[in-house]
Formats: sequence, structure tokens, C-alpha cells
Amino acid sequence: MASCAAAAHAAGGIERPRVSIDIVDCDAQLAREAQRIAAIELRATLVDAGPDATVTRVTAACRDTLAALTVADPTTGKSVERTVALTEAAPNGRARLLALAVAELVAASWSELQTNPRPQAPPATPLAPYAARESARAAIDDRSHEFAVAFDTHRLAGGDYLFGGGVGAVAWLSPPLLARVDAVVDYGELERGAGSVAVIMPSVSAAVGLSRWLGAHLRPALTLGLRGGYVRMNGIADGQTATGARQQGAWLGPELALQVNAWPLARVHPIVGLAVGAHLLGVRGTVDGGRDVEAVGFWGGVSAALAVR
Repeated sequence: MASCAAAAHAAGGIERPRVSIDIVDCDAQLAREAQRIAAIELRATLVDAGPDATVTRVTAACRDTLAALTVADPTTGKSVERTVALTEAAPNGRARLLALAVAELVAASWSELQTNPRPQAPPATPLAPYAARESARAAIDDRSHEFAVAFDTHRLAGGDYLFGGGVGAVAWLSPPLLARVDAVVDYGELERGAGSVAVIMPSVSAAVGLSRWLGAHLRPALTLGLRGGYVRMNGIADGQTATGARQQGAWLGPELALQVNAWPLARVHPIVGLAVGAHLLGVRGTVDGGRDVEAVGFWGGVSAALAVR
């Protein structure tokens, strides 16, 4: 086993939670790397195991292609277990797989400090001091929010494409339940027979949804909400035979979105998404002698984002 001790503090002066991670019967290099990554993911200080009521203790025992994990957590008085198949990752990715499994199991135990801070049935073992409990709770608070910068493509009902981007945020209300908000601006210059139409569509959305883990590296989330905004269409004439006009108005409708987080326990990680919706309220841009620009009816979109948690 490899371990280290440090005195680190989180933002706001709260001491980081302390964890010990004992990895036995595994490759020594894999064990050291898994310990290092798990401590980073948990925003915790890695310490030597000992009879300390402030330390969350993790034991990982390798058995052929499996790793049996056990967490003894004095902050909640809980003991939790899990078995992980290391063959789910390539040999050079097994340390990270093991680390993320450790971090997820510890975080699942610490999450009780948010969901059930004052249990009616006291645990059989004494709880850690208040300061240690607050450190673990603060680490979970940090993990419950995510901010992202996104680039997206918006397909209108008539087949025209707009391109743009924006920012978004996600808050986990519980391990499976989340709330999402975002603000984006899409733009395009759409060619028509006698000119073009410049379209700009700023919008905001709010949604709630469910997420779950898919293996060790993917966490898809399905959300349902409302998206609304404003659309402005400016006609640009190519010559004297056509004239440009402006049409604009508000739009609003439901949105169903699927977003897939890759390596979501990492502080910075990618997200890809698909969305479909309908304009219950919209604007149709009429084009003389050409196809209308339709911010009405059904629309779709794809996005790619970089998230920070």
C-alpha cells in the first residue's frame, strides 16, 4: 500500500475530509495511482489508516479480475460494500476505474449527510466530530453542482440549421434527480433565391430530469422542461428586384433532452447532447419566391459541452 498525509484546506477555510485507502493484493503501481486519483476526486486528504474517528476508511481487495470494496464511514456511522469488475477497463485504465469506484462508494455514504443529516435511529458506533462531518458534507456540496460551456446546432422545422452556443448549470437534488438551466444564442444566414435571411435566436431553458450511471465512465441524463426565447429574422436582398423585411417575435415550447456525461467524476469532463422540442408559440418568416423560415413546429438540436464541477 502507498499512502501520504497532508494538511489541506478547502475553500472557505473548511478542512478537507480525511480518507485512508488500503489497496491489498493488487499491483503496487495500480494501487498508488488509484489512491492518488480517488483522493483528488473526493477532494479529500489521504492519510494513513489508524484508530481515528475522523477518517473514512476504505479497503479494496483484488481477487483475480475483481476488486471488493468496503467503506467504514464514521461521519455517517455506515459501512457500505461493492464489488467491481476491473476487466471493464483496459489494463492501462484499471487504476482510474478502481479510483472512480472508490470515490463513488465514499460519496454515496457521505451523501447521507445531506439527505438525512439528523437520523432518527442513531448508529451503533459513535459518529465523527461535527467538524469532520461538515468537511465531508462540504465535499459533497462541491460535487452537487456543475457548470458548462456549450456549442450547439439548432435545426428548424423547415430544415434550416443555426449554430451557436451558451452556458448552463446542473444541480443534483438527489443522486438520481437533477435540475438544469441554460442560456444559448443561435445564428444563421439562410440562403434564399433572391437574397438571404439572417436569423438570430437567443433562448433560455429550465428542466428537471433523472440520471444514472452506465458503467464506470458514462452518466446519461434525461430531462424534460421548457425552452423559450426571441427570434429575429432580417431579410437581405441581393439586388434591386427584391426588398428586405424584418419579422420577429417570441417563441416557447417543451424540450426533451438527453445528455451523456463522459468521466463525470473528473473535475473537467465532456458532455454530448441531443434535444427535440416544439414551438407552441413561434414565428414564420415569409419569403417571396422562396421557402419560408420556420421557427414554428418541431425542432431538434445537438450539442457538445465542457463541464466543470
